[in-house]
Amino acid sequence: MKTRRLSLIALPALLLFGCASVQETGNVSQPLNTRLTAGVGDTVLRIATEKDLPNAFGRADIFGRKTPTGMTTVQYLGLRDGKALFSRHSQFIETGATTMNSTPLVIPNSATTRTHGNIGGIPYSGTSTTHLPPSVIPAHPPQAQTMDDGSLLIAVDVKKDKQLIVGGKTITIESADPRSWCIRFRDRIAVARVGC
Repeated sequence: MKTRRLSLIALPALLLFGCASVQETGNVSQPLNTRLTAGVGDTVLRIATEKDLPNAFGRADIFGRKTPTGMTTVQYLGLRDGKALFSRHSQFIETGATTMNSTPLVIPNSATTRTHGNIGGIPYSGTSTTHLPPSVIPAHPPQAQTMDDGSLLIAVDVKKDKQLIVGGKTITIESADPRSWCIRFRDRIAVARVGC
């Protein structure tokens, strides 16, 4: 009996405190291992970042829910004086979302009726339970705040450097002309080709 009580106490504690720490990840919207063509004005790289939804103890949500944290976009602007020009634009998003304010409250609706009495001198008693659809109070996360980090003009000498690092991702320019260009996009795991 004592072991069962300890198990009942330990399981919720493990669920609350045993969660992983909150991690931030970036998702690249360009397809991997595929050659694409990009012209002037096209988006070369878009990284959407998100983090684990924090719980009451600052740990990651056990259900794996996420909340957005920002967006970084790199756009090709063309070729000038042997340099490929790019515009890097970043935005940060603060949602203030947690497991507490992002989870709806579900209130079960059930009623139990107990009756008792006598019929012809014979006592009786009974119980009936009525189940109705639950009441759901929707989640009310705070209004997300978007902060613009501005744009940065980047010039890459296509004869020398040929590489541009953005958000931990490396873009290698294979060739460029005033209208279009070829690059190789390298991640720690996979290689994608954007361009010719």
